[in-house]
Parts: sequence; structure tokens; C-alpha cells
Amino acid sequence: MSKLANMFSALHLDAETSGEDDRADVAQVSSSAEETACREPDKTEQNDKVIINYEEGTLVSSSGDYKMPLVWIDLEMTGLDIKKDRILEIACIITDGKLTKQIEGPDLVISQSKDCLDNMDEWCKTHHSASGLTERVLQSELSECDAEAQVLDFVRRHVSSGTPLLAGNSVYVDLLFLKKYMPQLAAIFSHVIVDVSSVMALCVRWYPKGKLNPLADDHG
Repeated sequence: MSKLANMFSALHLDAETSGEDDRADVAQVSSSAEETACREPDKTEQNDKVIINYEEGTLVSSSGDYKMPLVWIDLEMTGLDIKKDRILEIACIITDGKLTKQIEGPDLVISQSKDCLDNMDEWCKTHHSASGLTERVLQSELSECDAEAQVLDFVRRHVSSGTPLLAGNSVYVDLLFLKKYMPQLAAIFSHVIVDVSSVMALCVRWYPKGKLNPLADDHG
């Protein structure tokens, strides 16, 4: 989750809030009766905060609507090969478009077999072992399907209408794995994604160190 939260420091958004509540051509995100339903959380209100009690713990969010919501997702996988690698962990945060409100969602470790973990490349073996993720995966009893249901439920609770944008760091890779292993979750997102790595690459090229304001010389 810390890696996911660090993405926000790379962005400073000044998007104008739309005067329209929703565009007519945006489909409403709604729950299907045939899909797995999670327990309805208990909610209490304290000043301007809404405290939401899930089975996994207590989540805190600012009250009010999320304008132009961004759903930040970070996956840990056994590798980057979509043909053979699997998801080990999924974390989710929802923010409004200006990053002024946020709520931390599930951070779930998914069960995978020892054979699956033994087939990881050396970088993943070293990294995931050092972080303790490998051991937590072996101890987990949560399937990819159950993890998908929990994250999907969380997003639907906080993005009641409109189509949310998926955001993250090199998140196109995460989206590939979501489409393969968590297709219902992947299907709720717009075709437009917010990739922090692209923003950072452009900032380095457009505003290199010492040249943050390219128009400064024109106003002397």
C-alpha cells in the first residue's frame, strides 16, 4: 500500500470540476444480483469523516462525493509474463480527481501454490522473500476470485455512478493481469487510464531540473 500512496507525490492535478453531474453517455456502475455480495459495512460519521467498518479493518474517508474519481490499483505478481505469471497481492485506493480526498481500500494477499512461487525469476524471489510477501502468500487462503469480489465491492460502494478511471504506475501491465485473472473488475474501468510513469516521463522532458517554468523568460 505504501508504494501505491507514493504515486500521489508525483502528481499535482488542477482539474476543473465539471458543471455537469454525469454525462449522458456514461454507463452507471451497478451491482449484479448474480455476483458475490459482500457484507454491508457499518458506517458512523465523525465531523467531516465517514468511518467505514469492513471485516478487514476500519477504513476512513472524507465525506462527500468523489468528483471525477480515480481508482488506484497496484499489483504484485510472480513476474511480468501474462502467459504464465499470477497475481500475488492487490491494493486499492480511491481519490477524487484533484487528489484532495482519498479512501484506502483492501490490501489483499492471494494464495498461490509453492510450485507457482518456485517458478518466479530470481528478482521476484529475492524481492518478495525480503518483503515477506512469499510467506504471506503461502499462508493465505484467499483466491483470486474472492479478492476480485472484495475490490469490486469496494469500488462500487464509493463510485456510485459514472465510469472510473484506473490509475497507477505503469498500470497498463496491471490492467493486463486484471483482464486475465479479474475480468469483472477490469470491465468497470474506462478505456482511458492514468499512468503516473507517463506523467513523470513527460515532466522530465518538458520541465527538466532548473527549468520548471519554460515561459519565465517571456515575462521579464
